[in-house]
Amino acid sequence: MLPENWEALTVFLKCATQWRYAGMAGVQTGLDYSAVDVVLRLSQVAAPGQIFEQIQIIEAGAIEGFAERQDRQ
Repeated sequence: MLPENWEALTVFLKCATQWRYAGMAGVQTGLDYSAVDVVLRLSQVAAPGQIFEQIQIIEAGAIEGFAERQDRQ
């Protein structure tokens, strides 16, 4: 983990219960961005826009991982 990504990861982990689900299979489609905004504000990050962009990158990787796991099942 690069130090410049640590803050984004910690905020992302705080959002762990804020996933949106779709369909009968309950596929995770992404984070609830209004909840992410609250977490960003409460975490008092210095550059919320930059951290949000980093969170979106982490989110995309997580969604890809969820899809791969679903394909294996």
